[in-house]
Parts: sequence; C-alpha cells; structure tokens
Amino acid sequence: MNYIVLSRTAWEDYEYKRMLELLPERGEVCFAGAMTPVQQRSSQVRSVTLAEVYKLNAREYTLLVSSPYWLPDVLALQPAYTVALLEPCPDGEDAALWDKYSASLGALADLAGTSSERIYLEQNLRRGQVVYLNGDEPVSYGLLRRGERLYFLTDAEAVWNRALEELWHPPDAVNGGETYLDIQRRLRTRYYLSMCAKLPGEPSVHYVAASYLYLQGDEEAAQLLAQSFELMLLHDYTECLHSHYRFFSAVEAKKGNLALALRQYEITAFTEEERARVTQMKQWLHGGEVQQRLLCAELMTVNEDYAAAIGLLVRLPGPEAQQRLLHNYIATFQWEKALQLHQELTAEGTVAEAGSAGLPGLAGNLQGASPGRETSSADELAERMAGQMSVIEGTLHLLYGRRHEAIRSFLRSAGADQGARQLFAEMADLEEAVQKLRGGAAGG
Repeated sequence: MNYIVLSRTAWEDYEYKRMLELLPERGEVCFAGAMTPVQQRSSQVRSVTLAEVYKLNAREYTLLVSSPYWLPDVLALQPAYTVALLEPCPDGEDAALWDKYSASLGALADLAGTSSERIYLEQNLRRGQVVYLNGDEPVSYGLLRRGERLYFLTDAEAVWNRALEELWHPPDAVNGGETYLDIQRRLRTRYYLSMCAKLPGEPSVHYVAASYLYLQGDEEAAQLLAQSFELMLLHDYTECLHSHYRFFSAVEAKKGNLALALRQYEITAFTEEERARVTQMKQWLHGGEVQQRLLCAELMTVNEDYAAAIGLLVRLPGPEAQQRLLHNYIATFQWEKALQLHQELTAEGTVAEAGSAGLPGLAGNLQGASPGRETSSADELAERMAGQMSVIEGTLHLLYGRRHEAIRSFLRSAGADQGARQLFAEMADLEEAVQKLRGGAAGG
C-alpha cells in the first residue's frame, strides 16, 4: 500500500508519526511538505511538494488527511482511499468553519480516525467506518516487525493496522469476518464497564458505558443508562431529560419496544415542533409495518443516531421515508447524496408532498397549519428546501473548484441580501484557510 500524508502541520509537529510506522503492507509514504534529509531517512517518508503530489497516480495511494481544508485537493486527486484524521478545532482556527468542513471530510472519507473519544462516539452515530486512536489497555495486542525493528502494539494501534487492511481487503476475507469496528467497540465497552465498578458514583462514566452497549445492541444499555440518569438527579443535574432520558427511547426502539420508546420520547417533548412530531409518531405507531419502521427511524433521528436511521430509511418506500432520508443525509454532511435525492424527489414532484407532514430540523413544522393553508405551507417548505439545497450545491461547487458556479448557487439561495453576504464571507474564509494550508506544502 502507498500513502500520501496531507498534514495540518509541519513534519516536526505531525502527531501521527507512530501511526505511519505501523501502516500495513507499507509501501511508499509521501509527506506533502518540507522535511530534512535526516528526517526522511529516519522515518522512511519522502518529502514532496503539492505540485509533485498532483503528478502521482493518486489511484495507487491512500490519503491520510488531518485538516478539513484539504477537501478541495482530496476531491481533485480522487485517491484509492481517503482516511480522515479528525481533530477538535485547533487554537486560532474558526471553530464553526473547522467543525463544518471536518464533518464533511469525515462523511467523504472511507475511514475516519480520531484521538478524541467525543468525536469517535459522534462518528459512530453517523457512519460505520471509524477508529479510536487512543487506548487504555495495559497489555500488548500484537507484534509488528519492520525490518530489524519490532513493535509491540497497543489495542488502538492494532485496530488502526487492521482498519487499514480492511480498506484493501474486505472484512469477510480477514480472520473470519469480525471487523475492527466490532473489536474496538468491544474493547471500549469492557474498559468503561470496569470504570463503572471503580467509579460507581460517576454519572458520565455510566453514560458512556451505556452508549457503547447501545452501539453493540446490548440490552444492558438500559440498566447503565438508568444508573447514569439517577446519578445525575442525585447530583442535582436536573437538565438531563434531553441528554439522558431521551436516550431511553433509542434503546427501547432498537429492541423493538416502539410504544414504550414513544412514551419516553413524549416525556422529553417540550417545544411545539417536538409535540407535533409526537402526534405524527402516534399515527405511525398504529399504522402498518412500513409506518412503524418510519417511527423507529424517527426515534433514531431525534437521538442523533443517524447511521441507524439511514439504515432503516434506505429500505423504505414512499415520499415520507425519502424526505426523512434527505434530512439525515444533510445532518450527516453527505451532501452529494442529499443533492441527488433532492433532484429525484423534485422530478417526482414529491418534495412538497413529503414536506407537508412536517420535517423537523429543515424548514420548521407544518403540522399546525390550517387546512386552508396546507398548499401554501407545502409550497413554502419546498421553496425553503430548494434554498437550502442551493447552499449545499454551491458549497460543493466551491470544493470542486467551480467558483463562479458556487457564486450563482449562493445568489439563487439567498439573493443579494444579508444571507448572501454571509455565504460569501464563509466562502472567503474557506478559500483563505485552503490557500494558507497549501502554501505550507507548496515548497516541500
């Protein structure tokens, strides 16, 4: 395997040097940026300029990308695989801009890795291919020989090595089918269950343990979640209905207890939009099998388990399912899928029809509209959705280097008003961040 490293920092500050040493079937490794001859010899990594990167056949390389501002180059290079190394927003960066495009990089990548457990758990709820780059296990999880050097692998390093192998070799061809995702979730669950025993009065530990059990479909998640919720109340953390109690609805929905899950969600529904959603959910509960699956998907969505929701919705027919699938694509920054689906719904004339049921999080809730306003409300929702899709379309144009097309899309979305100015300001900020990053790699 050959690799190209697109770093956020110079080689001296690159924090994944150890991970580069552990790359499986390690062939050529190129670093886009300056390195001294000594650094290149000691690391067996070749320094290349960005211009030289573009002369390589990227289809023979895996990109290791640790800044979201490399997105235009990732899209232009079209490598064999992309590995996103996701980091919390660094000091000095615009947090909103960084988080938005970092999420987009994660959605685009074939594999995401992170040293942040918060980001790791978030990514587990958005996608299937993610690896945690820190570990807590005291024992070695394998050996790796590189020439005359012998590496004792931590649990995270062993999973990292395995995850990259699975990019090139499908899981069913590796050791009987258990994936790195299964292995790491099991290890993290075991670690947090041990921490629950050591820290029985710590609600956050029980909550994270419940989260890992939930991801594995283990019914004991409800027990750990209940302990966490009770501990929160004992500590007078009363603002935990949305963060803790609502989670019960996802746990029960995953077990198939839809009526109980709906009652649990209803307890946390305070806003007008949430109460309207409950009304819709009750209708689905008493409908047929397809509507009950819609209910299950919606319960996953309101708990931000977008991966589970998408897994259900892609198999369901009808405009309601497709519109909610569109919402989940947008929420997980899967912009190209969202655009394609919106175009299909528009061609079928079902965007407004599905939207009239009230799609939360996109254009407000239309459940309370009077019968005389249903048509105009549906038309208004379709118009606002079209505006949002124009923003997404413009952003993709910008990332693909089509600047004039991006400007036209942004103007179509917002017009020559304050909304357009905000879009152009973000465009300028992104272009500045991209050029700054490229400048550091230009003279490697």
